[in-house]
Amino acid sequence: MPQKSVVITIGDPAGCGPYITLKAIEELSNCKAQFYVVGDKKILNRFDVYKKISRRIALIDLDTSGIEKLRAGYASKLSGRASINYLDAALKLMGKCGMRRLVTAPLSKEAVQLNIAHFKGHSEYLADYFRRSIEMMMVSNKLKTVLFTRHVLFKKVPFFITETNLNNTFSLVFKSLKEIFKIKQPRIAVASLNPHAGKDTFLGKEEKVIYKVVSNFRNNFYGPYPSDSLFTESAIKKYDCIIALYHDQGMIPFKLLSMKTGVNLTLGLPIIRTSPAHGIAADLMRASKEPFASSMVEAIKLALRLSI
Repeated sequence: MPQKSVVITIGDPAGCGPYITLKAIEELSNCKAQFYVVGDKKILNRFDVYKKISRRIALIDLDTSGIEKLRAGYASKLSGRASINYLDAALKLMGKCGMRRLVTAPLSKEAVQLNIAHFKGHSEYLADYFRRSIEMMMVSNKLKTVLFTRHVLFKKVPFFITETNLNNTFSLVFKSLKEIFKIKQPRIAVASLNPHAGKDTFLGKEEKVIYKVVSNFRNNFYGPYPSDSLFTESAIKKYDCIIALYHDQGMIPFKLLSMKTGVNLTLGLPIIRTSPAHGIAADLMRASKEPFASSMVEAIKLALRLSI
């Protein structure tokens, strides 16, 4: 069986990405995969762990001009530009060599926006690059949850709850669970927007739309259910995935359950793309505190486990 390959970008070079990338590879000492790391050697050299694992990786060094001047924990226009250059170089490498697994360390959206004004995040950037519709699935050994809307103002969420949008999301989630996770008959629950799923109250317009679409996916989709009862230990065990309607509805329970082991998986791409479920940890880097690498370890392990 051929050795699996994974391409890893180090994210914002002023953030935790470079360190957790190296630390994760060190912790995966028994993994036989080939690691391609895209970043700057001058940044990686700041960490003692780089010397320990440098022979285990194929480094694509972009040798970014002025990168050595970056201060740990202080994202900037330069660090934002470097972050996107790492991603672009990774995608070019993958296209050239036919590799299908990408792990991205965290970047700073604000730093990238100093270079690309309308940048929303890795997921949206990759969706534009591959010209695909995507969904964001958060994965851990306790829970899989998909965010129906991601970086959308809360007041605008109801306007996205249409039959067309729900059908598109449901179809992609169902297909991904079957094809990527090899679940023959996925059970998927859908959260409600309104308290108590709008039952027996003046609420419920959105729930009526959700219920209609759920009914079209008989035996696989269930709900809508109130999120205060859906994200409980007993309820979670009943389903292979839960669809949350907005960012915080899904991310708060997910991080409470899986902060240090959670992984962000982008559905709908022609590649497997994962990332740790946290940001650049600027506060820890400024204080010279060691960030945890467990989420990055899980992101790499998931990318290697899945196939597309």
